[in-house]
Order: sequence, then C-alpha cells, then structure tokens
Amino acid sequence: MGLPIQLRQDGHSSLHKDLGGSMSKIFKPMLASDAELDKLRFPLLASPKLDGIRAVVRGGVVYSRSNKPIPNRWVQDKLCHLEHFDGELIVGEPTSKSVYRDTTSHVMAHDKDHFDLRFYVFDHIETMQLEYTGRAKKIKGGGATVFKHEQRLLIGMDALLAYEEMCLELGYEGLILRDPNAPYKCGRSTVREGYLLKLKRFMDAEAVVIGFEERMENLNEARTNELGRTSRSSHKENKRGRGDLGALLLRTPEGVEFACGTGFVDAERAEIWANRDRILGSVAKYKFFPVGVKEAPRHPVFLGWRMKEDM
Repeated sequence: MGLPIQLRQDGHSSLHKDLGGSMSKIFKPMLASDAELDKLRFPLLASPKLDGIRAVVRGGVVYSRSNKPIPNRWVQDKLCHLEHFDGELIVGEPTSKSVYRDTTSHVMAHDKDHFDLRFYVFDHIETMQLEYTGRAKKIKGGGATVFKHEQRLLIGMDALLAYEEMCLELGYEGLILRDPNAPYKCGRSTVREGYLLKLKRFMDAEAVVIGFEERMENLNEARTNELGRTSRSSHKENKRGRGDLGALLLRTPEGVEFACGTGFVDAERAEIWANRDRILGSVAKYKFFPVGVKEAPRHPVFLGWRMKEDM
C-alpha cells in the first residue's frame, strides 16, 4: 500500500475530523513542557525519553509532530495500518549516541527501506477525552517493529530520582512524565496542567548554520609537563588545517552566535566540510547543559539536522 492520493500537508488526511469527535479543531500531537520538580503532582507515570522522530497514525497516514506526512514510503507502508497510534520512530538502539541522526537519515529519506525500524508507542488518540490509563489499554505491541513503550508508576520524589538515575545509566537522557488521569491535549501541555512533562539535565535546541571552522592539527613539539603529562603549545603559527570540519558556527533564534565542535565522527566532519555551500543555512539540532548559561549555550553537542518535514 502506497501513500494515499489525497495526502495533504495541512494536518488532515481523508479522515477530516478531530479524533475526539469535533469537526472544527485541527489535530496537533500533545507535546511536553519542561518539568519543575517542586510542582510535580504524584502519582506519575514515567518512561525513558526517546530521541527519534515523533509519529502519529491518522487516516492511514503516518504524520510527524508538525502534521506533515513522514516522507519514507517504506515506513508508510509498514505502519499505516496502526490507526490512532502515537509514538516515536527509532532506527537502531534507542540509547545509541547517534540515534537521532540514524533515525532522521533513514525515516526522512524517501527511498530507504528494510532498515532496523522501531515504533515505540506511548499513546492512543481515538478518544482523546479518555484518561491516559484508559487510552493506554488500547496500545498493542508486537513483532520486531512495534513496541508498547514502558510506563513506570511513581508514587513520590524518591522513586522518581531513582528511576531517573537508572534510565541515565542505561544511556537515556531523561524522562517523560505523565498524569495517569490526563486527557489528550492538542498542543503543548503546561506545567500547571501537568499532563505531559519532560525531565532532562541536558536541553535540546536548534540553530542555523552561519559558517564553519576547519579542524586544525597541532605541529608544535610535544613536551612533558610537571605532572608527567604530554602537552603541546597552542601557538597558531605551528598549526595547519586538516581539511575537515572543526566546528559549526551557529546562530540561535535569539541571535546568539557560538561554535559547536563536538558530537561529530570523522566521516561526518569530512562530509560537512566537503559540502559547506549546501549545508550553509541548514538547521542543526544540538544539546547543551543549561546550568550557568548566560548567553552562548554551555557544552553544546551536535545531534543532527532538522529536516523541513519535521519542523
């Protein structure tokens, strides 16, 4: 089965109605706000935060979080029968350091197929006014592709912090927290509502590529310092370019400019440097540590590219 002929870009498929029963409201996926620990209300349901591509199946079409059809035809054919399922598309292991890049490069490509696709389902949108625990009963996993995403009941702060520590040790970067009695909200849940919250020590953000720095090789003589460690002078005259990327020069929506030089493997550094003209102006996704930030993001790490179909 291919994509329907009536495929539209405005968030509607041939099923032109709000899935809670209203004909007037355009569907939007429910999104999480940042959790504030002192405002949490227990009990809560918690799950590891996934870093893939959001996917909601409506009217036989798999849509991204921005209500645009997922462009990969193989993904559409594989998942289009899972009506009302809301979850995250992941390629490979969900705790891989390159999971976002791996997922985006496959799911957002039109012609890639037969890759390690996983659909972690965490909600069901057929009856949006139903409480979450009731909606979750309609989620069914099965096979090597569709998984019902774990939801752990937490009754207090000690349980939350212990579960967060466990997930961080497994390689996840945070938690998603849910009110078990919450309805499905079209759009972003507020902290006050507490329907859907995210708890992360690192934050994700996006910035536009405005330039590139070449990676440099230090040719200064190696010396042994007082602690017995090898060090080299940082004198610029004895450095030469390596012909690949050292750092992306980025600008945030607020106009703050900074460099991001970590999170790349050597092959990516070479590819980006060779395609600078094409990549200039692209939108990069990165993570950073928010504590202590005044202007430039602290410890930025490149995660991948934001595709227009997912924005």
